[in-house]
Amino acid sequence: MSEIEEQQVKKISHLMKGSKYTVCLTGAGVSTASGISDFRTPGKGLWSKVNPIEVTSIQAFQENPARFYQFYRPRIEELQQVSPNQSHHALSQLERAGYLHFLITQNIDCLHKKAGSQRVLEIHGNLDQSICFQCGRKISSRLLLQKIEENDHKIPYCQCGGVFKPDVVLFGEALFNLDEAIDEASKADLFLVAGSSLQVSPANLLPEYSLAQKGNLVIINYMETHLDHKAAVVIHQDVGLFLSALCQYLNLL
Repeated sequence: MSEIEEQQVKKISHLMKGSKYTVCLTGAGVSTASGISDFRTPGKGLWSKVNPIEVTSIQAFQENPARFYQFYRPRIEELQQVSPNQSHHALSQLERAGYLHFLITQNIDCLHKKAGSQRVLEIHGNLDQSICFQCGRKISSRLLLQKIEENDHKIPYCQCGGVFKPDVVLFGEALFNLDEAIDEASKADLFLVAGSSLQVSPANLLPEYSLAQKGNLVIINYMETHLDHKAAVVIHQDVGLFLSALCQYLNLL
């Protein structure tokens, strides 16, 4: 660890020890080490290859579910195979030790829960289950994949005749549990952003609720964000390596 990194680790550990309520917001950068593609990295993200409105909006799902699943099926299959990485485990350790009190995630991969985090709010939903757009029946994603395979048109129909939709927030839909997320952010005297470029609204506004209450903001993300200038500490490096170094400094690993 370089001298600058060590100073940053010490500063964040000091902030965590002095915090009464620490909340973390995580984004795609937390899960890339698990082999999950992010969305916005220039030249690499999924949105550099397709127009998200054309394939993953609620309108696209309703108008052409077969095309929707051409894009989404590989994503669902991918998430059946992945495991938590050191970022997820580090955040779980911080919660277990009492340094992290609540975690809000933009990710839909369930890896925080699989790593052992307990107080997790998935504001974009998750791909572990799907819901019938017509009757509301829920099934596991494994069963969803079976239904896609069994149907000649590759569309997972419900017994009521409706189409199953992954239980995630698509473009054009409202976030899940946004009021709860705002409430948690407002309580935070320390707000940690990990692996999020803070480009997706309204999730990117959550740190502002902590800042409005004079909370400290820490950002750990490769790319710059629009709130870097308001943060007490900004780390532009690998999220997992830095969080692991923080846990080691706190004697958690």
